[in-house]
Formats: sequence, C-alpha cells, structure tokens
Amino acid sequence: MRFRILGPLEVLSPDGWTAISAPKWRSLLACLLVRPGQLVPTDYLIFELWGDAPPSTANNLVSIYVHQLKKVIGDTDRRILVYRAPGYMLRVAPGDVDIEQFESLAAEGRGSLAAGDPERAAVRLGEALALWRGPLLADVAPSPLIESHAQRVAELWFTTTELRVEADLACGRAAQVIPELRGLVMEHPLRERLWALLMRALEEAGRRAEALETYSRAREVIAEELGVDPGSELQRLYAELLAADASAVAAPVAPRPAAPGPVVPPVAPQSLPRIEAAVPDVAAVVPDAPAIPDLAADGAPSGEISGTIAIGTFADALAAQAGPQADTAVPAPAPLRARPAQLPADIGDFTGRETHVAHLCNLLVGGATGSRGAVRIVVVNGAAGLGKTTLAVHAAHQVSDEFPDGQLYVDLLGASAQSAEPGEVLARFLRDLGIEGDKVPARDDERAALYRTTLTRRRVLIVLDNAKDAAQVRPLLPGSSSCAVLVTTRNRTSDLASMRFVDLNVLEDTEALALFSTIVGEKRAAAEPDATAEVLVACAGLPLAIRICAARLAARKQWRIATLAGRLRDQHRRLDELTTGDLAVRASFQVSYDSIRTVGHGADPARAFRLLGLWQGASISLQAAAALLGEPDDDVAEMLESLVDVNLLESPAPDWYRFHDLLKVYAMDRAQAEEPEAAREEAVNRLLWWYLDTAQAAADTVSPQRYQVPREPTPHAHAPLTFDSTEAALTWYDAERANIVAVTRQAASAGLHEIGWRLPPTVGPLFNRRSNWADCVTAHRVAVESAAKAGHRPGEAWVLSQLGFALASLHDPEAIGVLERALAIRQELGDTRGEAQTAIALGEAHHRVLGPGEDALRYLRRAASLLEPMGAFSLRSVALNNLGEVYFELGDLDAAAECYLQALRIDREIGGHVEGHALHNLGHVYLRQHRLSEAIARFREALSRHRAVGSLGGEAATLMHLGEAQVESGDEVGARTSLTGALRIFTQIGDQQQAAETTALLKSLPNGQGER
Repeated sequence: MRFRILGPLEVLSPDGWTAISAPKWRSLLACLLVRPGQLVPTDYLIFELWGDAPPSTANNLVSIYVHQLKKVIGDTDRRILVYRAPGYMLRVAPGDVDIEQFESLAAEGRGSLAAGDPERAAVRLGEALALWRGPLLADVAPSPLIESHAQRVAELWFTTTELRVEADLACGRAAQVIPELRGLVMEHPLRERLWALLMRALEEAGRRAEALETYSRAREVIAEELGVDPGSELQRLYAELLAADASAVAAPVAPRPAAPGPVVPPVAPQSLPRIEAAVPDVAAVVPDAPAIPDLAADGAPSGEISGTIAIGTFADALAAQAGPQADTAVPAPAPLRARPAQLPADIGDFTGRETHVAHLCNLLVGGATGSRGAVRIVVVNGAAGLGKTTLAVHAAHQVSDEFPDGQLYVDLLGASAQSAEPGEVLARFLRDLGIEGDKVPARDDERAALYRTTLTRRRVLIVLDNAKDAAQVRPLLPGSSSCAVLVTTRNRTSDLASMRFVDLNVLEDTEALALFSTIVGEKRAAAEPDATAEVLVACAGLPLAIRICAARLAARKQWRIATLAGRLRDQHRRLDELTTGDLAVRASFQVSYDSIRTVGHGADPARAFRLLGLWQGASISLQAAAALLGEPDDDVAEMLESLVDVNLLESPAPDWYRFHDLLKVYAMDRAQAEEPEAAREEAVNRLLWWYLDTAQAAADTVSPQRYQVPREPTPHAHAPLTFDSTEAALTWYDAERANIVAVTRQAASAGLHEIGWRLPPTVGPLFNRRSNWADCVTAHRVAVESAAKAGHRPGEAWVLSQLGFALASLHDPEAIGVLERALAIRQELGDTRGEAQTAIALGEAHHRVLGPGEDALRYLRRAASLLEPMGAFSLRSVALNNLGEVYFELGDLDAAAECYLQALRIDREIGGHVEGHALHNLGHVYLRQHRLSEAIARFREALSRHRAVGSLGGEAATLMHLGEAQVESGDEVGARTSLTGALRIFTQIGDQQQAAETTALLKSLPNGQGER
C-alpha cells in the first residue's frame, strides 16, 4: 500500500491516487503516516485529533475511524492498520510513503554536489522536488504532531531547492534559474539564502547592476521587518560584487554560457511549504514582482453555507402593487385574539446537526430578503429516517421567541395515502388565529386570502411538516415578510418557484456516535468501542436507526453492545432488530413506499423498488435495471427517477442508481413479501443472463477468435447490449467492472452455476486488456466452485486455465498447480486445443514465476506443435510470441526474432490481437541489437495497435521500452514523455514492479526528473 503526504494526503487504490474524504479520518491516518511502523497510543491520537478538549466518546470515535479507514485502504485482512495495545500501528514497506523517497533523493543529491558532480546532483535534487505537491499533509487539520513535521519538511524543501539551484548554477544555467528565484524571494523575503542565490545568478548571467540592486532591496526588506542588517553571507557577497565592479574598467562581466538541456521547472507559488512568518509587501521591492490587487470589501462571501439549507422568497402580488407609500400608511396591527403555540415538544437528547441548526435559525430570523413583502421560506428535504421533523422542530423552538405572535404547526401527511387538504388546514389555521368558526369562508381561495390578511405584519412562524408537493404548500404561505415558513418534505419538489432545496444527508461519524452515546451512556459506549463501531456502521448514519438501537440498549442494561451488534449482522433480520416501541425503521420506510404512485404508461415504480432489492451489487445501470424489470429503457428510467424524487433511491451519476444500505434491505424485504417466488427468480435470472449475454457481446467485439467452451444457443430473456467497437466494449466493462464480480457471486449463491462459471472466463479478454488481474482472480475462484457443482468438466478446465493465467500475471506461484489441474482435465477430455491453451499458460507461468528456462520452453513448444496442424492460428500466434519472449531472455535473439516474425505474419493474416505484442517484442530485439531506428519504428507501430485494442498493460510496456530506445538515440525529451506516460499507466493499473523500473529509467535521464 502506497501513500503520498507531500501535499494533500492520498492513498493508491485500484482506481489510482485517492483522497480521504472525512477530515478526522485524514487526521488519524496522517498521525500514523508520520510515524510509520511505530505504535501510536490511542491517548496520543485523541490529543492530536481533539487537543485538550476531546469528546467523552473519543475512544469510540477513534475505533470508528479505524474501521472506516480499513475499508478505504482495502485492509480487509487487517495486516496494514493493526491494533497493538495501547494503540495503533501502520505497517508500510520501505519507500511506500513519498516523504521517504524525497529524503533519499535529496540526500543522494546533496552527496553528489559535495563530491563535485553538479549534473548528477541537479538530477537527483530535481527528482526529489518533483515529488512535492504542496506543504506536508496540506489537507489535514493542524495539530502539534503534524505542525512539527510540516515545519521540518518545509525546511527540507527549502534546503533541497537551494541546493538544486546551486547545482544548476554550477552547471552554468544561471539565466534559467533567475525567474524561479525572483518568485521565491517574493514569497519568502526573509530567507537570506534565496537573496544570495539570486544575486549570484544575476552576476553569473552578466547582470551585475541588477545583482547590486537586489542587495539593496533585500536590505530594505530585512531592515523593515526585523530591524537588522543582512547577515554575513549577503554582506560578503555584496562586497565581492562591489570589488569586482570597481576592477572592471575595460570589459564588462561576460555571462557564462548556459549548459544545454532543460532545467527543473520552478514550483508553483500555491504549492510552496507553509511556514508562518511576517511577510512584507514586496511587490515594490522585488524586480519583476507582479502587483497584488486589493480585495473589495464587498467581495467577501455571504456566509451562507454551501450544500445546506437555503432560503427562497414568495412575494405577495398585492403587496407589490400597493407600493411603499401605501405600506407606510398601514397602522400597527391590533393584537391577535389568539396566540397559537403549536410546536411539538423538543427532544431533550437532540444531538448533532449543529451547523444545520445554526444556519436554519439564521435563515428564519435573518434580515430582509431583498424584496418588499417577501416571505422567508426554508425547505428541508431528505429521505425517511433522516430526522427532518426533529431538526425542524428543534430549530423552531430555538427561534420561537422571535415570533411573539405565535407558531403554527401542521403535519401535512404528505407521505401517506390521505395527505391533508390545504383548504382544511387553512380553516384550522384561521380558527387557531382567533377567527370564529362561522366567519371562516367556505371557498379555499377565500380562506387563503383571509389567512394572508390575518397574518399581515404579524410575526408568526408556520411549520409545514411532511409536505407532499408544491401544490399542497402554496395556499399555506402567508403574504407578509414578518412571517417565516419552515417546510419539511421527503419529495424533491422542483416546481416550487423561488425555492432552493438541499438534501438532508446521513449523520457524520461524530454526530452518530454522539447521538448513540447520549442515549446509551458515554461510559457504556466507551467500554465497547469496537462493538459500538459495528452497530453504527450497521445503522449507516440513519438517525432513526441509531436512536432505536440506543433506546433498545438503554432499556436492556444486562445486554452488552456486542450482543446487539451480533444481532444486526444478519442482513435479513436487520430491520426486525431496528424497532422499539412505536419507533421502527421499517414503518418509516413503509410510509414513503406507500406514497409511490404509478407513472406514465402504467409503469409501476413500487415494483421497480422491490425488484431492485434483489440485486446484490452496489449500484445498477439503467440498462441492467431494464433487464431486471423486463421493461423498455425509457419506461424504467421514468420509474427510477420517480423513486429518486421521493428519496427512495439515489442517482450518483446519469443513468446509474443505488440504495442507502438500509433502504436496500427494506426493498429486499418488500420483494420477499409482495413478489411471488417465481417472479423473483424470473427477474434475477433475466438480469444475470443479460449480463452474461452482454459480456459475450463485449468479448466477441474485443477478441472474436479467442478460445471458449461452446454454449447452447438460447433465446434472450432481455436483449443484451451490442458494441460497434472495441472502445465501446471496454467502456462498458470499465463502468461495470465491480458488478462483474457481483454477478458471479450472486449467480453462484442462487444456484445459477452455468452463469457463475461462464461469466468470468467470458470476460477474460476484458480483464486482460485492462490488466485487472485482482478482479479476475476473485471472479474465477467463485467460477471454479460453480463449474465443479455444475459437473461441467470442460468448463472447469477453462476456468482453471484462466485463473492460472491471471495468477501467473501476478507472479503468484499458485498458478503452476492450478494450471496443471486444468491441463490434466483437458488431456483426460481429449481437448487438444484446450490442452494447447493451457500449455501456453503453463509456459507463461514458469516464465513469470520461476524465470526463463527449459520448463517454459517445453510447454510453449508443445503448444505450438499441437496447434500447427489444427489451423488454430490465433492461439498459435500467442504461443509463438510467448516462446520468443523466453528465447529473448535466454539471450537467443535470432530465435526470438524468428518467433516474433512468425507470430506477426499469422496475426496480420487473421486480424488477431497479438500484433501489438509481437511488434513490441521485435522492437525489443532490435533495441538489444542497437538497431535504434528500426526499434523505434516497431515500438511506434506497437503503440498504435495497443491503443486501438485498449491494451493498457501493452501500451505501458511499449512506452517504457520506446523511452529506452529514445534515450539511446539521444532524444531525451521524447524519452521523458514516453517514460512519464508509461509510469502513469503502470501506477493506474497497480503494477508496482514495472512502475519502479520505469521510475529508475526516469531517474537516469540526464538533467531529468522522475515523476511519481
């Protein structure tokens, strides 16, 4: 596992470098990263995260954060982030943290400079600086430990930068470093060493007058800020320049010629280290310094919190027509005959949401909205169980004193089948405001008019809880800006004018723990931190679920928290456990579920909701959902979007959908209760066969001549996708990559073993093109069991052969035993072509795991001879290409080249996928023979072919060797471009060994800089 801390904290995942989203998780991981391999006590971590005022639940929070971090970094077997009393330790290999690489390269560069080798020093120091992405742990909150390390690393950056500039000056590159030095002294004007280097660079570039002027400016800045003269180094350098200037009577100082080759680019100002110091206005004292514009006083942010609750306006047309003079003529209103105080009781253990509460209160009681007669209207939107009503009532109580004329409250029952009628609510509100019953108009529009008149210039807060839609809310809005309205709703009501809606999301970890501990008791929660963390993870941040769990434990003093955690592990019983008294997660979800309405064309979103619960993947595409439902894409899109509108489904990207964890359990529960078993099985079968059929179409597009076990033709239950290009097929695979494994597992668990064993080897060419060997191994291990249970021996051999090849690609010794099992089955079945395919994989396994030798040669020769009389040209080209690779590593370049040429001829005749590899390998032979122009030509051809077929691994390998050839031919710029591209792809696909080799090549470039 690799980490980057020079700049924002990042972790290398299968998808590339990934940030840690939660601030406290980042802080905890940062504390462990600055002390890699060391035990950090929990008490120390608590101090780093919260200082002298930790929450009473700090132990539990640390445990929760560790649980979450293990998921993020993929530490499922708990070998990286480990607990050792009394704290935690992060186990990392040497060089897995970028600061270690930085320090090593910097030390090497410092040594080279001291030894009189400035060229090598500039390269090594430049490579170190290339790792710098900003101040140490730039996105981590300051703490004593982090700040101390940040100061040390910042000083190391300065020293390394200064040494690299010295090395460049020693190489005669004075003119190139002057712009960089000007920027550095502007950013850090009190660092005298930078001023000295700038003076030296100007002198060596033949600009002595500017060098002397630079000293004057440095002296002004230092005197102004520190009240002292420059130090001895600057004064000595200044004296030397004055003496040289006085002696230069006839000839000016000639600039030193610039050495050829690029200079390391300067670091952008925004990525410089953070060192706090008084910084003067240096724009006027540093040559060429850009002016710093003043910020307008009114340019400050408004203070509104992005992504929280926002306010809209609703202006009364009659008030607008009346104008300001009419408004000023209105006398003060007479007191209301009734002062309603209808807010439900606030809860005593309200916890969390502090930011939301403060912002909500500010919106309700803030100043004018900018429009005369405008009403302050705040809307809280979110799914069931998120605590919308609790939040609204709590905030309303906080501001109730600001509304002395009363507070109206109504539950509009918007999520139920019988929602409240606006006219009936108006009648009730009018009576509550003191209007006698016989004075309440019969017509709804007249009631609304009287309601607005009654509230004019009175300070009343109206809470409209659980609204159905905009049509239900509009008649209940007052017409006076003296009032405020607070609305809660489960529905995304986009047709309410002048309103801005923001979802209320699940609780943060700290809020979830605080709520749980408040009810259970802090000591009890702290006594079982791991069990507490497991319960909260099962609740998935849903306030209702957390409150129920805590209430059950509070009522059962004899229970350990671990007891409840164990009961929640069974997903099928989880909703049964999440109930106490009249509180139940299932009942809350049921209200939203019952409110689902049929959409156009008679489509049934409730059925869609139920059937989606049968899918075991984390998310689902529109096309896959259409297969699951057996409906046209357009109808399914309409149904799914309607579920998104009522917060029963999330849409993280266009045409992609997912459930909240507990809603997924509820959907599965509804499917079990309402869908007949035959309908459930039919839906799952339809989806899983659709995946197999679509995967078959993708594989046929990418590798039409691949080996495969024949399949009986069957009618499609739902038409699969088709692909008109390799790129389209690979794009589909990239999006569905995680779901391929999920389909394999679900098929195996459902007893659909033909899908379970067929899908992974069918997707084999796609795994191969993207070098997703870890996913490939995971899926094929499931497939081996399915093939054995299905009793399909040819299928078992095919799966074992593919699994062995994937393991060989990971250099795993298990590959050889797996492939020998596959070979035995294929020999037993008399499957000669299959035997040849496995022999190719065995030759590759021996080659990759044990190195080139007689065993590898024997298997590959056997495969080539078996295939020659069969006309199996595609496989034979693979065997010949791989055989050539073994010859190459054994040093027999002529035999290797002959194999590559044969493979190339065959593949060009049949249009296979080996051409790029054969061209690459032929180029490698020419490179070894120093036939550089031929090597570069073959590499460029290979690169074109790899890109055409989407082979990331092949593209990276070719770029790496093309870079080698370009170095030998003297094209350093081209080499750096090629090697940088190779390194980027190797890092992307997680091939650390090849990434390390490419990095070493980048380091060897003259005047170059490596890129990580």
